[in-house]
Amino acid sequence: MAGEEVYVDWRGNAVDERRHGGIRATLFLYVLFMLRSCPSSSNFSVVAYFQGTLHLDIVTSSTVIGYLVGTVLISAALMNFISDAYIKRTTAIFVFGPCVVLGYMLLALQAHFPSLHPETCEIKKELNNCKPAKGWNLILLYMSLLLFAVGEGCMRSCIPSLGGDQFSNDDPKKSQLKSMFLIWLKFANSLGAIIGLVFLVWIENNLGWNIGFMICALVVLVGLLVAASGMPFYRMQKPIGSPLTRTLEVLVISSKKRQAIVDVMELQETGRADCIQKSGITQVDETKAITRMLPIFISCLVIYLPFTLLMTLTIQVGSTMDRGVGTIQIPSASLIAIPTAFHVLMQPCYSQILTPLLRTTIGHDCSITPLQRIGAGSVCGTTAACIATLVEVKRMTIVEQHGLTLTGTAVPMSVFWLVIQFFLLSIMDAASFGGLVEFIKSEAPPTMKPIAPAVQSFLAGLAAWSCCAFIQLVNRATRHGDGGRGWLDGTSFNRTRLDHFFLLLAIFELVALINYTFWARRYTRKLQRVRTVGLDEDNSRN
Repeated sequence: MAGEEVYVDWRGNAVDERRHGGIRATLFLYVLFMLRSCPSSSNFSVVAYFQGTLHLDIVTSSTVIGYLVGTVLISAALMNFISDAYIKRTTAIFVFGPCVVLGYMLLALQAHFPSLHPETCEIKKELNNCKPAKGWNLILLYMSLLLFAVGEGCMRSCIPSLGGDQFSNDDPKKSQLKSMFLIWLKFANSLGAIIGLVFLVWIENNLGWNIGFMICALVVLVGLLVAASGMPFYRMQKPIGSPLTRTLEVLVISSKKRQAIVDVMELQETGRADCIQKSGITQVDETKAITRMLPIFISCLVIYLPFTLLMTLTIQVGSTMDRGVGTIQIPSASLIAIPTAFHVLMQPCYSQILTPLLRTTIGHDCSITPLQRIGAGSVCGTTAACIATLVEVKRMTIVEQHGLTLTGTAVPMSVFWLVIQFFLLSIMDAASFGGLVEFIKSEAPPTMKPIAPAVQSFLAGLAAWSCCAFIQLVNRATRHGDGGRGWLDGTSFNRTRLDHFFLLLAIFELVALINYTFWARRYTRKLQRVRTVGLDEDNSRN
C-alpha cells in the first residue's frame, strides 16, 4: 500500500528546506538530462551502422531499431514503477545509468576491432556480396543495445521525477517552480537533441562509428558525474508503493467474482485490512477509471505502431539520396534537428504569446483537449505516410530514369525532400505521445496520476515491438512464389517497393485514426453521463 510521502537527504536524514531541493538541486539534473539527450537523439541514425558496418539487410536493421526503441520505452515504464515502489530514484539513476556508458563502449569496441564485425565492404556498390554479421558479433551487438536501453529508460523516467521531488507540493510558489522545471527540462532535452543530431551524427558518419560511440559514452559519463556531485543537495522521496499494485489487486478480485467492478462489500469480505471502506472505494475508483480508459489505451497502441517504421525507413532511404550542401554531406538523420528546433521556438511562443493573446481577444485560450491532441497527432502520422509514399514514388522514378536499379549509386534527388515528413512525424511524437500523458493525468484518480508517463511509455514500447513483427510479416506476405522478392528484401532501396509499404502504413494509420475517433467519442459521451449521474446524486443528497 502507498503511504505518505517522506523526503530524506542522501544519508537518510530528514531534509532541511534551506539546504535541500529547490532550483539549485535541479541545475545538476538539467545538465544530466541534456547530455543524456545528445547521444540518445541519434538512436535512429545507428541504422546506418547496422547497414554500413554490420551489413544487415533493410528488414533486419529496421527490426533491430524497433526492438531497441521498444526496450528503451518498456524500461522507462518499469523503472517508473520500481523507483516509486522499491528504490529511490537517485539509486536507480546511478545504478542503471552507467549501463548506457558500458553499452556505448561495447559498440565502440565492435566498430573499432575488425574481428568483431564483418569485413569492410561497400554494401551499396557490391550488391549481394557483403556478408552480414552473425554469431558472437550479433550477440555483442544485442548485449550492447540491451545495456543502453535499460540505462536510457531509467534516466528518461527517473530524472524528471527526481527533479519534481525538489519542490514541495504544499507550497503554491514551489508548485509553480515545479511546473517551470518541467518546461525547462523539455528545453534542455530539445537542446541536447539538436546538438546530438547536428554534431554527433556527423561525427559518426564521417569520422567513424568507433569515435562517435566513444564520444557518446564520454558525454553520458560526464553527465552522470555532474549529477552525482549534486547528491548533497537533493530531496529524495522514500519508496511508498505503486498505485498499480492496488489496481491489480482489484482487477484480480473482480475477475474471480466475474464482475467488471468490485463492490466495496465484497472487498470487505476478503478480510484484507487494506480493502475496507475508504481504501476500498479508492481502489474501485482506480479500477473504474482504467476500465473506461482501456479502449483509448489500445487505440493509441495501434496509432503508435507505424511511427517507428516511418522514422527508421525514412532515415535509411535518405542515405541513398543527394545529401550534399556545397562541400558538406548532411546525414539524413540530422534533418530531424529542423523540426526539433521549431518545437523549441514554438513552445514559449504558444505559452507566452499565443495563449494570452487568445484569452484577451476572444475570452478563452482555444486549447485542445488531450483526446484531440492524440487525434491530431494521428492525422499528422497519416499525412506523413502519404507524403512519404509520394516522395518515394518520385525517387524510384528517378532511379529508373537514370538506370540505378542495380548499381546502388546515390540518387540525384535532394535529401531535403524528406523534411516535411520528418516535421510531421515530430508533431505526431509531441502531440500523440504527450496527449496520452495529459489524458491520463486529467482523467485518472489522484493516486494514479504519477504513473501516467509509465503507461504511455509502456504502450509506445509495445507498439515499437509490434512494428518488428509487422514489417517481417508484410515482407514475407509479399514474396510471390519460390525465390520471390518481398517489398523490402535485400540491402538496396533502389530495388525495393518501399512506396507500396509506405502506402500500406498510411492506410493502417488511417484505419487506426477512425478506430480511435470512435472510442474517443464514446468515452466522452460515457464520461458526460457519469458526471451527470454524480451531479444528480449530489443534488438529491443536498
